[in-house]
Amino acid sequence: MAKVFITGATGYVGGDALYHLSSAPANYDISALVRDSEKASVVQAAFPHIRVVQGDLDDANLIEEEAKKADIVLNLAATNHVTSANAIAKSLNNAGKPVYWIQMSGATLFAADEIANRRFGQKSNKVYNDLEGVSEIFSVISDSPSRTVDNLIIRQDPSKVKTALLIGPLIYGVGRGPGNQRSVQAPEIARVTLKNKEGFKLEAGENSWSNIHVHDLSDLCLKLVEAAASGENGVWNQEGIYCPENGATEFGKLSGGIAAEAAKQGLIPDGTVKKTISGDEADAQSGHASILWGTNAVQKSSRARTKLNWQPSEVSLVEEIPNIVRIESEA
Repeated sequence: MAKVFITGATGYVGGDALYHLSSAPANYDISALVRDSEKASVVQAAFPHIRVVQGDLDDANLIEEEAKKADIVLNLAATNHVTSANAIAKSLNNAGKPVYWIQMSGATLFAADEIANRRFGQKSNKVYNDLEGVSEIFSVISDSPSRTVDNLIIRQDPSKVKTALLIGPLIYGVGRGPGNQRSVQAPEIARVTLKNKEGFKLEAGENSWSNIHVHDLSDLCLKLVEAAASGENGVWNQEGIYCPENGATEFGKLSGGIAAEAAKQGLIPDGTVKKTISGDEADAQSGHASILWGTNAVQKSSRARTKLNWQPSEVSLVEEIPNIVRIESEA
């Protein structure tokens, strides 16, 4: 039975992945890192058959010890937490057995120039393909020294550690984990729309991100765990960059769709978008909103579809908008 160590068990992505992994047909010996005793009790109650390890991402010695026991590590708690990533790397490199490391990253990786120049709301035709264009993605990571964990992943020795880097786009849908079940980007647009009683767009609103339902992302995590447990080759390290997506959406259209739905549900008086806000105004409404609503990050998931037979099956982001608006109004 493969031993799996997972971080982020009470988070949005990690919690949903843990739910999916723990209910998979194959049995895995799962250990989950949880920050405090209260959350540990919640996770243990939700998943009585897993082992809960109490500690946080800064507990380097604890993370080393738990990674040492594992065959597969899923680090889903943070995309750029250096202490935990270094602890995992140190432990796995000294494992002396086949070990696998599945790491979450984020698509702001592709928006570095826009972020640096605070250029928001503008259209881009750039698409990053994780199969045909993987060498370009490696170059983007290498040219971004601040992406410390991403660079650590791509520099692992494949003879010692098999790695998979998941570059997360806009993630939507209700999570199934025992902690946070809410995403950020689309729900925050809905929250601000409802709070201010009007629709809005950030600058021209012509920028786009790819998107994926959290359940489909968890399914990709499971397929990678299955590939690791079976010793499958050709899907790791230089062949282990994954850009999960199920389409892309222009943010002006997303904001417009949310406003129209809010009006349809009787939550705001007018469903048309008449207000345009700046990056600074967006940041005043929601943390890092200028980046999360104003940049471009369009990617193509060819590798998982081709190599792992992964196919998204959940509803699209547009189809999820009524649920997003309803949940935010209730909150």
